[in-house]
Amino acid sequence: MRVAPAAISWTAAILTSAVGTALLFSAEAGINWPIWVALASVSVLLSRLATRKKVEAPLIVLLTWATVLSFGLATSDNAMIRAPVVLSDAMLLGLAVLVIGAGSWSELSARLLAHVPYLAPFRVWRAALYEAAGAPRSISSPRASSIVRGVLLSAPLVILLFVLLGDADPVIRWTNDRITGWLPDWSFPPRMLFFVFLLSLTLGANSIALRQTAANFPPMRVPRLSTIGVLEQQMMLWSANVVLWLFVLLQISYFIHPPPASMNSGVTFAEYARRGFGELSFVATIVGAIILILEYTRPADATAPERQKLTRLELVLLLALELVLFSAFHRVILYEQVYGFTTARVFPQAYMVAMALALFALAIEVARGSISISFGRRVAEIGLGVFTVMVFWNYEAWIVNRNIDRALETGKFDGYYASTLSGDAIPTLLSRRGEIPTVARADWETRLACVSPPTERRWFEWNRSVRAADRALRTWNRPKCIDDGQWSEPSRRP
Repeated sequence: MRVAPAAISWTAAILTSAVGTALLFSAEAGINWPIWVALASVSVLLSRLATRKKVEAPLIVLLTWATVLSFGLATSDNAMIRAPVVLSDAMLLGLAVLVIGAGSWSELSARLLAHVPYLAPFRVWRAALYEAAGAPRSISSPRASSIVRGVLLSAPLVILLFVLLGDADPVIRWTNDRITGWLPDWSFPPRMLFFVFLLSLTLGANSIALRQTAANFPPMRVPRLSTIGVLEQQMMLWSANVVLWLFVLLQISYFIHPPPASMNSGVTFAEYARRGFGELSFVATIVGAIILILEYTRPADATAPERQKLTRLELVLLLALELVLFSAFHRVILYEQVYGFTTARVFPQAYMVAMALALFALAIEVARGSISISFGRRVAEIGLGVFTVMVFWNYEAWIVNRNIDRALETGKFDGYYASTLSGDAIPTLLSRRGEIPTVARADWETRLACVSPPTERRWFEWNRSVRAADRALRTWNRPKCIDDGQWSEPSRRP
């Protein structure tokens, strides 16, 4: 017997919401998040297959990426990545809802991202209300339809009355306690409200996947900016080229003949070499944005020779920006070699990599003669790709390894900073503690001795990093905890 598509959509939505409520409500972040994201993605795919018999490539890519990224909460114990991972998953799932029906990845534009936060919830909840209102009408028998409608109206009323009367009658209270005990930790009404919230999301997304035949993109017209004359654009590009290439040539000349140790500023060249990477990254970002604006504000009546000249100036400027980013990246490396490795220095390096790739993508567009819709999508892909690498790369363990390697050469190790890292770094710290200088190790071990092993987690709260840190802490012969408030952060460079 063939199952109706609506039944598949409803069943998948209810099961997904029930599992999500059981695993996510009042729980630690762990494997429960990727389980729910995977179920929600499969639910949408099943609903799409139920009517269309095929699933479009953009929908598969976005749902798969959301599912893969969600595993970051099961592999890392770093609190800094939790909110970004959840927000990224929400954006990917919302974008998947908006592009249902799109047959090609090339149809997508980065401008869709601006519509996701408000348009995706609106469409999902509108579709959920439509499904809920139309559920009784989908039953052919009038009597059966009346029964279903009556159950839908009566069930919430019965639940509400039982909850309110529980404090007024011991028998009803006992019944409520038995029901909540039978349904593990299903506290009413908060958990039920959470279930309804998840059901509204999954049912709405399933309904759109079930009924939408073609992509329904929002209007994405970009207002035409006022044009900037060819002469003005040439002057801006020439000015930027002169300044940036002067900077690049100075950096190259320093390899041959270093400048004076001090240029009447009290700051040595070594200090200049290690500073300024933030400013250089900002310069690359600003100038890249200016090139993009100049492309959009180019006069329509510009002649072919004028366009070619502007294109060459932009390409030369983009090459200079890539060299500026390389200089900034090198400065961070010099800074780390002198003052140590920290997340505040790793994150700018990740940004520089993403920015260099984005500028390369911009150079491809400029060389082709115009900025296409693909450019914004490529930049979004680059940003999300770099973020995904950061989520699954245990950069805190890498930082600890690099700082210990540096300590073996210099004898310097920042024990206070090591103690501020998350549980991702604990196994590496303990496994290499014998290589840390004695004074720094004693300081760091005394701090870590006051860190309790992670509390016992339920199976759906499993986290690889938490488990590894727990094993490391329990097998470590820790010193006595001294918690008298004497520890204070030493002064050090950012």
